[in-house]
Amino acid sequence: YNEYKSYLRMVGGIRYDPLPLGIRCLKRCSGSKPPNNNIYKGWILILTFLIYMTYHMNRKCPSVVKKTLHGNTSNDNDTGWYPFNKEDGNKLLGYLDTALLLSYAIAIFFWGHVADGVSLRYFLTAGMLATSVSGILYGMAQFWNIHELAYFVIMMMVVGTFQATGWPAVVAVVGNWVSKGSRGLVMGVWNSHTSVGNILGNIIAGTESNSVDTWGLSFVYPAIIMALLAVVVFFFLPTTPQSVNLPPPNQTSKDEDEERLIRSIQVGNESDDDDGEDVDPNSIPAIGFGKALMLPGVLEFSFSLFFAKLVCYTFLFCLPQYIAAIEIGGKQYKSDKASDVSSFYDIGGIIGSIVCGILADKTGCNAIVCIIFQIASVPLLLLYYIYGGTSMAAQIGVMCVLGFFSNGPYALITTAVSADLGTQEAIRGSAQALATVSAIIDGIGSVGATIGPYLTSSLIGDGDASHSSYKYVFTMLMAASFVSALCLVRLFIKDVRQIRARRDRRDILTAAHINESDERLLQS
Repeated sequence: YNEYKSYLRMVGGIRYDPLPLGIRCLKRCSGSKPPNNNIYKGWILILTFLIYMTYHMNRKCPSVVKKTLHGNTSNDNDTGWYPFNKEDGNKLLGYLDTALLLSYAIAIFFWGHVADGVSLRYFLTAGMLATSVSGILYGMAQFWNIHELAYFVIMMMVVGTFQATGWPAVVAVVGNWVSKGSRGLVMGVWNSHTSVGNILGNIIAGTESNSVDTWGLSFVYPAIIMALLAVVVFFFLPTTPQSVNLPPPNQTSKDEDEERLIRSIQVGNESDDDDGEDVDPNSIPAIGFGKALMLPGVLEFSFSLFFAKLVCYTFLFCLPQYIAAIEIGGKQYKSDKASDVSSFYDIGGIIGSIVCGILADKTGCNAIVCIIFQIASVPLLLLYYIYGGTSMAAQIGVMCVLGFFSNGPYALITTAVSADLGTQEAIRGSAQALATVSAIIDGIGSVGATIGPYLTSSLIGDGDASHSSYKYVFTMLMAASFVSALCLVRLFIKDVRQIRARRDRRDILTAAHINESDERLLQS
């Protein structure tokens, strides 16, 4: 009867996720001492890290092979791949970037809402397998000798559509396991999967990217790795603590706890009547798209991410091509070396994500931290354009610092901020809202990610690119970083007021503690 009831729940669209077979086997093998909460949480963070690392590893492939596909119009030995080896090849490659990112931006709204109503484990497994198959089909164009632009555009749209399955689901899973007070640091470290995936994409895809006879393998190898990981996800991913009989994490911040304590002091009770109740996330229906969009802070951070992602994805898709196009210390480098050098941007991004998360945890002021990082990246973009080509040391050094400041806010908004907004008190911490809110924020941001590479290809123009071709590109990136900070001005002011209110609350709590001590002294 219970199995039949569970089946009806699953068919009825209510999120139902039986304990994975692999976890059930491990629990039986462990005997009387099953894994505790910290072991499960560590496993979830590691597995979801690997999941999205493979998503980004596959997403990096198109940028790695760009130079090979375009070739060199002035060198007969570097023929490229038709139709991208023509004079307007850069523009056609820009169309592919647009097809990938635009389909991603549209699909993520749909997938985010779907993920709210189905098993996240099944959803991720299917999404990873579909992404792998579409990536392999794209790479097979080299082996099947396909030169039709329509094939590349359609397949890139399919890749982008299935790539969008990853982010809403992994953020929802991690949000189910990590408490609100520690999300900045934990998700800052965890979000380095983006940069690690980019680095591995550079390395794995870069091994076969130099030749028009092997560039297809640059897509096949990462896709196979992702498909193998999908099997692990199916057998070993518990999506909520409740599925393994563990309590849910605390979904309130320190400020919210202090406010609740002050209210309890003022009414003479130790706690509110509705506190302490564990709400089963499976019992709460998914919220609507409109309600999620109107949650406090969602629109501001979404539009800030629009411009932040424009900057980061321009570097993601165009940085290897830019490095290969310019002279560094009087020397020009091939695609594989340019891909390796571009990895230092991601190394800086890893450190920036962690530091940004730590600052957000310590201050509790996400908007202030984001604005500081975004404003600092504006002069760094100018420094990188002017002095990045003087030497390899200058190229790597400035690139690392630029990655630190430009990737920090992007990582914080897409992870900790999305999880905080998706579990705020306005929706009683419903896990059902997490995927929808993260999809809205990342979806609007992905529109900016679409525009960045498209505008870059248009601003570079036709023919072979050079250092001067990127002058207006860097102007666009500096403007985008500044506007990204402007989008958070209202929340910046709110954070400043929150800091003042925090001092007042602590004064009240200190006075209450003193009064309680005096009362005990009089009684004695």
